[in-house]
Amino acid sequence: MIEYLRNFCCVIRYEAKNLLNKAIILLFIFMAPTFAYSDQKVFILGDSLTHGFGLPEEEGLVNQLTNWFFGEGLEVTFINGGVSGDTTAGGLARLSWSLTNDVSALVVALGSNDVLRGFPPEVTKENLSAIIEIAESNKIPVLLIGTYAPGNYGEKYKLDFDAIFTDLVEEKNVAYIDSYLTPMLDHVENGKDVSYLFQADGLHPNPAGVEVIVEYISPQILRFLKKEKIIQ
Repeated sequence: MIEYLRNFCCVIRYEAKNLLNKAIILLFIFMAPTFAYSDQKVFILGDSLTHGFGLPEEEGLVNQLTNWFFGEGLEVTFINGGVSGDTTAGGLARLSWSLTNDVSALVVALGSNDVLRGFPPEVTKENLSAIIEIAESNKIPVLLIGTYAPGNYGEKYKLDFDAIFTDLVEEKNVAYIDSYLTPMLDHVENGKDVSYLFQADGLHPNPAGVEVIVEYISPQILRFLKKEKIIQ
């Protein structure tokens, strides 16, 4: 009887250990997708909107993005690479020393100030192309955020400038979001007033406007980090 109990206990211990090992394996399988895109450092190369012009740091774009991801249970660090007034040329000039070894992804949100200064579209495209190539040489995936030119430079300029981003997406095979301001533009097209989403200058979003932007771009950035195709 004693020998029987010993054998029975050995069997129980073996089965328990086996079940524990299976549980640990399943746990890693279920958590693997989260490990794949959490704990990343994402550098956002941008201008005043990225920088958070006119806003307290906690209400700016980068902090609100971080909070959105935290709310999803993901610890993604967003590095604020926004400089107010910066152009694609300025972003290109400072990119190489900005991409430290711990940066795992690059978001490029430049072009608005090129439009304001009337830069030739081909110059903007060359700068953005060079930015993407630097990231590629460092094996860092790129998400390009576009911008739209106003109509005051003429129809040809607008068509040429707006095409920069979609052309680069096709040529460089990078991820793409059409614009930070798409939700606002959609409201305007539907006849809605969006002035309450902007600061007094009418150009830069206030905290509520940033929240609208973050709700629009965050799910797309998440798909980018998960290496899923962004569908707009």
